[in-house]
Amino acid sequence: MKSLFILLVACIASLNSFAQEKSSTVSTFIPINAQRAKLAHLRTRSDDVAALIKARQFDLAGQRAAELRKAYEQAFDKRLTQYSFQSQADFEEFGKSTNVKFEWIDWGYKLCLQMQAFIAVEKKDYAAALSLLSALETIAPVSAATAAETGYIYNHLGKPQEGLSAYRRALAISVKYASQQPYRAAALRGVGFALIDLQQLDEAERTFRESLDIEPGNAVALNELAYIRDQRGVK
Repeated sequence: MKSLFILLVACIASLNSFAQEKSSTVSTFIPINAQRAKLAHLRTRSDDVAALIKARQFDLAGQRAAELRKAYEQAFDKRLTQYSFQSQADFEEFGKSTNVKFEWIDWGYKLCLQMQAFIAVEKKDYAAALSLLSALETIAPVSAATAAETGYIYNHLGKPQEGLSAYRRALAISVKYASQQPYRAAALRGVGFALIDLQQLDEAERTFRESLDIEPGNAVALNELAYIRDQRGVK
């Protein structure tokens, strides 16, 4: 299974209009129509970082991403907590769950940190990537993709229990928030991958079948169901 960052560049480059994100666990593009919030004018600088990532110039991309992150953070209101949301509805729904005074920072800030995590993954610095993603789960509490990416890394590191926990967080977010519903099938498939690694084949099968109810004919889910059948045949 590949990372949810696989088309991060396309996501960033088209954020100002209509962005898309995909992983190998998804057979269709996931639309990201992010509403503008504080510091939205910095979105255009993301295009440069995305282009460098696409060109695999990771050192320079990392430098530019760090500069962009600094530009965001220098403009934060130090009296408030900062959260990044994709939509007004997410902002309002999350606001009901906390008494903390916070400001809504543009979704581009979340994507900036996600690019930094992507660069860390490409450099195989998984500890740094996980640290960034952990920060992101706090900064962007309504981001199913962030939790799913965390699950991907844990699965890749041979830690399926941690991967399962992260993918279930992604699934819960995708169920609760309308903006994150497009990630639901991908989150289910991530749960299924982790369950296979944990040898919980019956539950994995149910999970992949549930994902097919959302995305009928998804090749990845069908391939994993075939794998599960093969494993049972071996036993």
